[in-house]
Amino acid sequence: MKIDPLLEEAFHAAGVMTLLGAAVAGFYWLLTGLSPWPFVILCEIAAFGFGIVLLALAAPKRYR
Repeated sequence: MKIDPLLEEAFHAAGVMTLLGAAVAGFYWLLTGLSPWPFVILCEIAAFGFGIVLLALAAPKRYR
C-alpha cells in the first residue's frame, strides 16, 4: 500500500516539530531553571499545526 507523498511529508513534519518543541522546552528549562509549563509548552502546541503545514508544503515534491 502506497501512502500519498503529501501525507508522508506531513508525518515527517510532525516528527520534526515534535523534536523541535522538545528541544526548545528542554533548552528553556536548562537555561532558565524554570519549568516550561504552561507558557512555552502551550505556545508550542498552538504553533504545532502551523509548523506541520509549512514544513509539509515547503518540502520538495517527490512523485512515485
